[in-house]
Amino acid sequence: MSVARASSRSVDRFGGLDDPEGRRLRARRIVAVFKEVAGLDIARARVLDVGCSAGIITQELATVAALVIGVDVDSDALEAAYGTAGSAHFVMASGERLPFADASFDAVVCNHVYEHVPSAPTLMAEIRRVLCSGGVCYLAVGHTLQLVEPHYRLPLLSMMPRSWAGACLRITGGAKSYDERFLPPWRLRSLGEGFTSMRLVSPQMLAAPEQFGFPQLAALPSFVRWLLATVSAIAARLAPTWIFLLRK
Repeated sequence: MSVARASSRSVDRFGGLDDPEGRRLRARRIVAVFKEVAGLDIARARVLDVGCSAGIITQELATVAALVIGVDVDSDALEAAYGTAGSAHFVMASGERLPFADASFDAVVCNHVYEHVPSAPTLMAEIRRVLCSGGVCYLAVGHTLQLVEPHYRLPLLSMMPRSWAGACLRITGGAKSYDERFLPPWRLRSLGEGFTSMRLVSPQMLAAPEQFGFPQLAALPSFVRWLLATVSAIAARLAPTWIFLLRK
């Protein structure tokens, strides 16, 4: 999902082509957050998907939104996106330098992207710039305290000093260096600097798994679901992914 530099990595590794239905489910989850939490009229909304990769989420969003554009700098991923049927549009562009006018979009999706760019503050400033007044950003982020690093599936990798992480990747053949730039959990709110509000919506989503597209959680016994809803504020902060809704 690189949005700031070209990449030679396999599209399958980060593009979700090995799990398209999982990506479509995530898109429906994003739509639910926009509609149920943000109050967005998605049928009339102009949506930008930053770091769209192979465009699976982008195309799913385009089935319900008025206009959806996906941007990425991974040419192989965009080639895969261009080959899919659907009404979404795709542009090769950097998330740190979006080729759109101010206030062009009602909503932006930034799904596990910030760690791939040289400057996360610049990325977020660009997202804020292209959002219209009152517009919203769905921001899904990982952090350094993930037990299993999500890109290379290695335990504790994101917790290590960068030189150690790079050495591990070279030993395992995963990559020549570790370029991801995760923030610790206590610094994630810095990504919302300049926005009017930044709300952690993960607890609300965990408390209502049917509504927000978590079928495995929804299938749990009723007592377990009640318990999860009761401790959702704590459980959300222990999760490897935190989901925020930002408003301009």
